Amino acid sequence: MITSILVYSSIALYAQKRVACIGDSITKGLGLKKDNKTYPQQLQELLGSNFNVQNFGFSGATLLSKGHKPYVETQEYKQALAFQPDIAIIALGVNDTDPRNWPNYGDEFEQDYSTLINNLRKSNPGVSIYICTLTPIFSGHTRFLSGTRDWYRAITVLIPKIAKKNQVKLININEQLKNRIDLFEDNVHPNIEGATIIAKQVNQAIQGIAQPLSVKANFGDHMVLQRNQENAIIGKASSNKKVTLTFNHKTYQTQSDDNGDWSILLPKRSAGGPFDIQIQAEDEELKINDILFGDVYLASGQSNMAFELKNARGGDSLIQMNAPKVRLFKNTNLVQTNPTSWDLNTLEKINKLDFFSGNWTLPTQENKANFSAIAYAFALEVSSRTNIPIGIVELDVPGSNTESWIDRTTLEQDNLLASYIHNWRKSDFIQDFCRTRSDQNLALSSAKYQRHPYEPAYNFEAGISHWLHTQFTAILWYQGESNAHNIELHELLFKTLVSSWRQNFKQDLPFYYVQLSSIERPSWPRFRDSQRKLNTELENTHMVVSSDVGDRSDVHPKNKIIIGNRLANLALAHEYKFKINADYPTFDHYTIKNSRIKVYFKNCKSLKTNNNQPLQGFTLIDEKGYSLQPGKISIQKNCVSIDMPSDKIITEIRYAYSPYSTANLENEANVPASTCSFKID
Repeated sequence: MITSILVYSSIALYAQKRVACIGDSITKGLGLKKDNKTYPQQLQELLGSNFNVQNFGFSGATLLSKGHKPYVETQEYKQALAFQPDIAIIALGVNDTDPRNWPNYGDEFEQDYSTLINNLRKSNPGVSIYICTLTPIFSGHTRFLSGTRDWYRAITVLIPKIAKKNQVKLININEQLKNRIDLFEDNVHPNIEGATIIAKQVNQAIQGIAQPLSVKANFGDHMVLQRNQENAIIGKASSNKKVTLTFNHKTYQTQSDDNGDWSILLPKRSAGGPFDIQIQAEDEELKINDILFGDVYLASGQSNMAFELKNARGGDSLIQMNAPKVRLFKNTNLVQTNPTSWDLNTLEKINKLDFFSGNWTLPTQENKANFSAIAYAFALEVSSRTNIPIGIVELDVPGSNTESWIDRTTLEQDNLLASYIHNWRKSDFIQDFCRTRSDQNLALSSAKYQRHPYEPAYNFEAGISHWLHTQFTAILWYQGESNAHNIELHELLFKTLVSSWRQNFKQDLPFYYVQLSSIERPSWPRFRDSQRKLNTELENTHMVVSSDVGDRSDVHPKNKIIIGNRLANLALAHEYKFKINADYPTFDHYTIKNSRIKVYFKNCKSLKTNNNQPLQGFTLIDEKGYSLQPGKISIQKNCVSIDMPSDKIITEIRYAYSPYSTANLENEANVPASTCSFKID
């Protein structure tokens, strides 16, 4: 009996597939507590008894054979070869970003990786080899800015090429970790949850994945797809399954990849609908109904964009009005950033980036009432004037700063931004309000990198990233209140945001943005003027003035519909080529003669004042910096004529430069002039 048991056990052991996990400290499990399991241990559990998984990780190991700790010189390497694995998983390269390694021997990385692969094949000619992308290194790492950042990028580019040239499979363990700084307390080693994610990705590569047929959450009934563009329908299925999509009496096919991801490109269509889509994968089927083709806009920012139609002045009339060609997608926030402490369940969901949820809906009265007043007024006006279906996606977070909407890679490539984004809750670069409020919300968390929607990159990672394959007509943006403390920084951030989104969306998207309103906050006039200057510096951006409908003490003025209509007029002029003047009047040039200065404005045929009241808002600045009220002032077609005092040297003229402004200059189309200042030579 004993003999037969031994024979059976030997046969069972022999039948097991041998899996060698080759790597550095991340494979070894550095930093994990004794009761936590390394990724190879968790992989063993996922693969089951038909596999024998062994951990051959060595802390500090380099792929480079001349590196400071070459893996090929370790005992673990020799043991891995002697193991004669049927499957080898290689995860090396993180330590090669050390200045002792890459600057000296980086040119040998590809050949050293190929040699490692070849030696594994010699140990077992039938071995299946998988190489892994690098796990992330975040900007808080001590060597990040001194070279590691750049060498990491170089290795990241090389690894897929190495996989292809050596005919081995690539496992992307970076994709699900790159947005999870909360899992990397020391900015380089994942915790137990990070190890779990790695194990699942490796298991999925080896065994495939079984999952229901589905489409991404931003597809669904009543959706609008961008007219005159190819639109990708994206979803999931079990690994390597044939997926068939039927649309408009035509059939399109593809196959899901090893991860179960699939994508089918629909051909260009002009505006119209409704249409249906049927999708099948073997015996599974789903259907998307009532699809329109039209123009799709993304409305984003902070609380003034989030301000709901039901609370806006005149909102009731829009709620009652029919809008047959408007469709809405409201990304609802998991929790509001009110001055409260969030519970542990909420904190965990936020860490997992489960912050936004929503779906396409019809514009029922309830849906309209709870939607962004500005975004809805915009969509209604554009659809009414063009007779084109309009899909409007609302994605905003009250109180959020600009940093939170920019992708992490872009932030980390800027030396200034990379210096504080990982330590944002203690950084003066972040406005006091954001730091104080986040401290309140996160009071119950003990995690070093607990996530929050005011954290740099968070709203991009949790929200914007899900829409990157969507074709948009343009972006609507209303944000800046949470960056008004540092105008120079915001100038960098806004330019970075625009560039980041255009690059990530792979579209040269127009940006229609709202200048901050007027309120008794001292930095706001200069901030508004900075926003005007940004408009002149950034291509394909268009700005709406809102200072004339501000509130002296309320940061959320209720006159929102007019702002939505001004945005709509800008889009009608620039996207749809309507012959209307929707741009704000702004300073063009001046002339001086006999102590009279004439200030000429562009974007106007003629100037006037709101309700024909006396002209207000101009201030003169003398050579000592004193503010003076102008003398006689009048409007002459497209210029403002101002008498200057004979006993003073005027060096600057300002318009609408009070925090709460009653300035009232506008053009013939009732578009108000922007806050501005200009020097007098």
